[in-house]
Amino acid sequence: MTEQEIKFRSLFEENKDRVFRICCAYVRSDQNRQDLFQEIFINVWKNLSTFRNESHINTWIYRISINTSINFCRLQSASDKRCEEIKKDVLSVSEKELQQKFQQEKELERMFDAINKLPLLEKTIMSLQLEGIDHAGIAEVCGLSEVNVRVRFHRIKKKLKQMMEEQENGF
Repeated sequence: MTEQEIKFRSLFEENKDRVFRICCAYVRSDQNRQDLFQEIFINVWKNLSTFRNESHINTWIYRISINTSINFCRLQSASDKRCEEIKKDVLSVSEKELQQKFQQEKELERMFDAINKLPLLEKTIMSLQLEGIDHAGIAEVCGLSEVNVRVRFHRIKKKLKQMMEEQENGF
């Protein structure tokens, strides 16, 4: 095994859970999440030799994750694919399982729907925040100051709360 393969395996183990959660924020179906997850790590592998140590490697991986997720979503034909995914999900589980799944994911779905409606920078900030990345790390990924990230985060939270309330009330 080469040094690059060893380094990649280590990076994969350290970052796989975070990258998967980013995938969850950008795509809804399990199959698309898996595809996006794989595509992200293919991009990490392809570009690993070009990493210049100008930032922390985890920050570099977040940037690849976000950019790959954005490109992945652009390539998807949203309405047709979402209808097919929902149909497959509904037909593949029993009625009881479907009700339980619906109950458990209802709030998360509303939250991710609201996040998906945010402008790109706000969506990125929220996704990284949900990952547990501190404001300094988010600032580095987004190219903003730490203070700017804090201010934006609080504004985004208010905006999301309002969006979710409007969604709940049918507006």
